[in-house]
Amino acid sequence: MNKKSDSDEIHEFHLRLSQAPQMRIFNYEEYIKSRDILSIAYGIFELEKLAKRDRISQFHIERFTKNHKSELKNILSELISYILLKDVDINFIQSKKKLNKKKFDYKKPESPYISVLFSGGIDSFSGITWAKEYFNNVVGIFCAHSDQAWNIHIVNSLLKDFLSLTGIKLKTIYVPSLTKGGYSQLRGFLYMISAGAWMSLLNSDTLIVSECGPTMYQPRFGPYDEVTMTTHPVTVEISHKVLELLLKKKIKIITPFENMTKAEVMALSKFKGEFKKTYSCITQRFGKHDGTCYGCIVRRLGAITAGVEDVEYNKNPIVDEKASKENLLSLLMFSRDILLDYQDMPFYEIENIEAYGKLDLFQRFSLDNFAAIYILQRKGYSLSNAVKHIFEESIKEIGKDILEKRIDTVRNKHFQINTSPIY
Repeated sequence: MNKKSDSDEIHEFHLRLSQAPQMRIFNYEEYIKSRDILSIAYGIFELEKLAKRDRISQFHIERFTKNHKSELKNILSELISYILLKDVDINFIQSKKKLNKKKFDYKKPESPYISVLFSGGIDSFSGITWAKEYFNNVVGIFCAHSDQAWNIHIVNSLLKDFLSLTGIKLKTIYVPSLTKGGYSQLRGFLYMISAGAWMSLLNSDTLIVSECGPTMYQPRFGPYDEVTMTTHPVTVEISHKVLELLLKKKIKIITPFENMTKAEVMALSKFKGEFKKTYSCITQRFGKHDGTCYGCIVRRLGAITAGVEDVEYNKNPIVDEKASKENLLSLLMFSRDILLDYQDMPFYEIENIEAYGKLDLFQRFSLDNFAAIYILQRKGYSLSNAVKHIFEESIKEIGKDILEKRIDTVRNKHFQINTSPIY
């Protein structure tokens, strides 16, 4: 990354690839298209980091090819404007680097692969195992951040102990570091576009993004909450446009779980015993799930409702008075309002639900959350005071029979999977 000067606020991005063996293929001239795809994916990801700390008016991305410059520029500027609320003029500069002219020992597959984004989490694990059964000829694509060593370890363990044994191949792309905080709104764009580098080599025209619905359409619990845009429909739509331009062919993106809750995604899997090897915690280090972050809360409640054996958590805010409860209580109060007081909810909470017609999805999600508390109470667990108060006040109006019916629906898989291309 180079900055030309402080006065003109122009930044340049020059691609530097990891020296990992899996990345060597992108240093060969015959795979120049894939290299340019990575340059755009990495460049836009780094642009977000710059925009958080510096003033930036122009951003130049190094490329070898010259195709679709004007159209691509407009699409990327639209992405930055929508996601980051920044007005940045994006342009391209011609690369002068010398690439290896020798032939790389790689043979393109005769039959096209179905590509599946894989992260090592619940949704991606369920997604890739479902895809293997439904499509058969699938390959996982894992985008590994250099500063996320434990996540890389988890994915490699899943590959060795399970995926490879079931005939699922995995391609790893080493992407730029997340840096301190580990939060980026453009991670989804980075992953989907980076996947295009291998889609080109695999003769693939289909990408599966198996995020569950409440994450894709994540609501805000407060007016100033920052929610994930990783797989927001706008991010997916713009990524689809960029992939088609760069790969020069029609691309299908399938989001099979976009109308499914976390509990439904977990109940769906035929390999529930492997969930203990996956991760969800945003603060996870050395294999430990904290138990209080939003990801942990949604995962724990989903697993209980689905009747799935889960990981061990360091803390349990459902029963422990001392554990931080901010995320849990916010989720339960939101769930209560969805079920009992939707018409009076503030717009910031229901904006995505209204825009994309997802009320039914979030009603099921909310029932899952209360069903999990109901199951624990039925088993004799002593709920923490705040959780007990919200639960007992809500269940008077929801009714135990509704929760019983919901548990039965989830565990007996009375729901549908979307197998049609969304984009």
